[in-house]
Amino acid sequence: MSNGSPPARRRPTTGSPSGGATSQRPSVRKTSTGASSPAVRSESVPVTGTKLVCSAGPRAGEEFGLEDGEYVVGRANDNPICIPDTSVSRKHVLIRRVGGGWAASDLGSGNGTLLNGEPLTDEMPLSHGDVLTLGDTELTFNDSSNATMMMPAPSAPPSRPARSGSRSSAPASAPEAADTVDEGAAPVPRRPPPRPDRVPRGGRSAAAPDPAAQQRKKRLLILTAGVFVMLVGLLVVMKVQQQNKAEAAALQARQVQERREALDALFQDAKNLIRESNWVGAKAKLLELQEAEPEYLQLQDYLARVEKEIPNQEAINTAKAALDKGQLATASAALAKVSKDTQLFESLRTLKTSMQDKADKRVREAQALLEQRQLDPARQAKAITDDVLAAFPEHRDAKVIAEQVDLFIENATRPAPVVKGPEAPKPWDQAVDLFRDGDLRGAVAMANSCAGKNPQCKTLIAQMTDFDSLYKKLEDLDAKGLARLLDLDRKITNGRGSKLSRNAGTRAANIFFKSASAAKAAGQWGRAMENAQRALQSDPSHAGANNIVTELRQKAKDLYLQAYALKDTNPEDAVPKFREVMAMTLADDETHQKSKSWIEKLQR
Repeated sequence: MSNGSPPARRRPTTGSPSGGATSQRPSVRKTSTGASSPAVRSESVPVTGTKLVCSAGPRAGEEFGLEDGEYVVGRANDNPICIPDTSVSRKHVLIRRVGGGWAASDLGSGNGTLLNGEPLTDEMPLSHGDVLTLGDTELTFNDSSNATMMMPAPSAPPSRPARSGSRSSAPASAPEAADTVDEGAAPVPRRPPPRPDRVPRGGRSAAAPDPAAQQRKKRLLILTAGVFVMLVGLLVVMKVQQQNKAEAAALQARQVQERREALDALFQDAKNLIRESNWVGAKAKLLELQEAEPEYLQLQDYLARVEKEIPNQEAINTAKAALDKGQLATASAALAKVSKDTQLFESLRTLKTSMQDKADKRVREAQALLEQRQLDPARQAKAITDDVLAAFPEHRDAKVIAEQVDLFIENATRPAPVVKGPEAPKPWDQAVDLFRDGDLRGAVAMANSCAGKNPQCKTLIAQMTDFDSLYKKLEDLDAKGLARLLDLDRKITNGRGSKLSRNAGTRAANIFFKSASAAKAAGQWGRAMENAQRALQSDPSHAGANNIVTELRQKAKDLYLQAYALKDTNPEDAVPKFREVMAMTLADDETHQKSKSWIEKLQR
């Protein structure tokens, strides 16, 4: 502390004198104003203890001693150092012992903390004379290990009073000083005046300097300089270490941020691939992210979804390839493997719509092949209908055409009777004749007699056995069972029919007739014609089915005329009507052929 500034004042410690505690009062410097006041010479006296001196703010002039430990400075009353300043936070700054020195760190205060005018962001070491600014309060750090305080000491006696207007006889180099009085302490005794026989200090005949004293003084100066250099070096090393730590922390923070940004970019790439339905590529990105950061947020959820969608995507791709080749059964089987909760529902819906359109187109191709009335085209038509029905078992047109194709192929492949005169009866002919007469048991017994010699007899036995099993349940059979029964009858008798099938044919015709009547009442003309034709196949003499066919043919002609009138002005409405005409008529009907021709022209 310089000689020109008085020491800071300490607030008296509260307490009664009887308690045994003696309150220290701050030293007070008094400066003499009269010429008769003696000149004061200052000497450097070490100050004991470390403290904070409040130089500005509500507690200006007070000192706070620091020992080992930590000191929280703030506005709260429970702080070791309480500053009743509204610009100071409740917990403002922390002063703590660090190794052989002290350090300060801000506790997240509202107004912040300044150290020698610079913001205090990290924990910083304190040096003697450092000033901490907390709002409107300033605290000066004093450390006795690194500084000395000038204390007043008595000097030479005052010179005689000068005459009026003359300068003082005191040397020009001696600065004016004031006695420092410690309240409550004994006054400092003054040095006695010099004896008359003593030589003045400024005289030429002063005593010679003591060599030993000069040597001690020189050693003291060297020691002081060495200590000073050590302290400066230590501070430089600490500063460098602190700077290195800060740079290392900043570098680590940058590396962490860069790594986080790289992981986020990788995750975003995976999500972009998912939006493009590139599940395989997304899986590769996610696995790369998992290897780098296994605990990345939402990573496992996305991986689970990708693992589930990759097989779905493969199944959809297989279905697309099969559909391009016209293989509806293969496409349908591939789509059956797609999970119900797939996120590829849009692609799935589009593909199913394309399959339905493809099925309708293939059915029309089968119809055209069947109309050629040749065996090879008919077999192609059968392959098409079988493929369509494998994908869409309830496709109405495909089922009707499939039945017609089967009947045509059966008739076409049946060997024509060769007229070569009377032939020897075949071993199974007698069994067939018995069956046609209604003697099912006799027919089976006759077939058994030739089963060991002729395979055809074995085939007849199997067919008759199936027929007998269905015939016993005749009253409970539905339309499908009755159709199966009639088909067996045609195979056993080579299409000639038997007495046993008459009841089944009549019953099946009645069932199909009821369905045709209901469809007609509902305005479903195509379905009504389909069931009426089936009724006539079961019983060609069924009057009700014949009436429905005749009525629908007339209805088809009227609908054809309506569509014909719309074909030029509104072709979009004409095409559905032409299609309905085709559904209401047979393939060999003239109206059917005309409607088909106009549909092809309007869709070009």
